[in-house]
Amino acid sequence: MQQKYRSILLTRPIEAARRLKSDLLSINNKLDILISPLIEIQYTTYDFIQRDYSAYIFTSENAINSLMSNKVSLGEIDVFCVGQQTQRLAIKAGYNVLGTYPRVELLVRDLSELKFKDKLFYFRGDHVSCDLKPTLGNKGIEIEEMIVYNQQACSLSKEAFNLLASKPCLISLFSARTAKLFSKEVATLSSKAHLIYCMSENIKKEVALDWDCKVAPIGINAANMADICRL
Repeated sequence: MQQKYRSILLTRPIEAARRLKSDLLSINNKLDILISPLIEIQYTTYDFIQRDYSAYIFTSENAINSLMSNKVSLGEIDVFCVGQQTQRLAIKAGYNVLGTYPRVELLVRDLSELKFKDKLFYFRGDHVSCDLKPTLGNKGIEIEEMIVYNQQACSLSKEAFNLLASKPCLISLFSARTAKLFSKEVATLSSKAHLIYCMSENIKKEVALDWDCKVAPIGINAANMADICRL
């Protein structure tokens, strides 16, 4: 019989985790959801000189928030986004969204298939699940980049360890960074029939645990997480 999950551990940065928790509870208010961030977002300070780029890439909402916090105004630029929240923030900032993807690998695929040859600019964090500069460079796509936020490691809370020790949990991992940190944090724990739910194959590869682990088919969102809990 398929395992049922009524407990969910969210490891995203606090604001994103709170938003996902709210979305999950709006679908199923009987879920037991615990937030224990494994990274804290810290915006860097920088000067950005805007040049003639054909489009910009944002694979995280944190990059747009960093630009806003540094009062960097880019005007009506063309952008590619990964994630619906990234897209929403891009539209709010006045950007023209050319495409939005649930995973960065799909963005790479589309740019490659389109034989996109114009120069791109990528605003990113200090840790990424897919390093776009060499990945796209190997496909003949020129890209410049700037780190505009850092991801400071956090420890799992005592409540998170208690939950993992007592109940089967659905654990969502949105980045390679959190996959590595989570694996290290819980290395001595039994799986307890937990399911690790990863945003992409690149993230799954960083899970160094002998636990049940799967990749979300179209990226992680509240709807597909709630579906797993209904099984």
